[in-house]
This record gives sequence, C-alpha cells and structure tokens, in this order.
Amino acid sequence: MATRAIDTNVLVRLLVHNHSVQAQRAGRLLEAFQLVVLPTVMLETEWVLLSRYGVERLRISALLRSVIKFEGFVVIDRVRVVKALEAFAAGMDFADALHVCFTGDGEVFVTFDRDLVRLATKYIHHAGAELAS
Repeated sequence: MATRAIDTNVLVRLLVHNHSVQAQRAGRLLEAFQLVVLPTVMLETEWVLLSRYGVERLRISALLRSVIKFEGFVVIDRVRVVKALEAFAAGMDFADALHVCFTGDGEVFVTFDRDLVRLATKYIHHAGAELAS
C-alpha cells in the first residue's frame, strides 16, 4: 500500500472529529494510504490535544497509543515513541521524554532541569540523563 506522511492537523482530525469536512478528508486518506506519523507530529498532537482541547494526560496517552497500534499508521521510531508515551503516562513531560528516548545508545542527555533527570531516571530505565555542571 502506498504511504503518505501526515501533518499534525490531519492526525488531530482523525482523533477529534471536530471539523466534519476535514475529518472526512482525513478518513479518506486513512482508507487510501498507510499514514506515516513522525515523532514530531506525535509531540505536536499531544500539545494540541492538551492545550487546545483540554484532553487529560491519560486520555492523550491512550489516543496516541491507538495510533501506534492501528495498522493504518506507520509511526517512525515506534519503539522510542512508545517508551516516551509510557513515561508521559506516568507523569513525565512528553517532549522531555522524547528528548531522552531519542538520545543515542551510550549518549547522555544533559540538562539544567532537575525534575527531568529525576523523572527520566525513574520512568526511562535506560536513560542517560544528568544535570549540566
């Protein structure tokens, strides 16, 4: 099946169904193509759902996990995105979790954010995160 990479607004329409014409168009895309979802689109979708629609963290996590599980979508770097979503559902900021999860093997993510280091250590077990000194 042919693929199409989608923007955040397409994914949001598929999840929220609040704009009937655009939701129908997005649905037709999903029927015709496998939709490629970039990690940045997942991140922006989390932000839109939280800030624009007031969706709660656990519901956002469930919605984004449904995208990952649905065979109509191909989520790029799926394993890392899943780990970040697990940390997000447990209480970590999704952007911070993605930053840490996308840090390469053997690399250490350096930050001035003490909470990020604490949460990464707690929720992302392979995490190499430390305070900048």
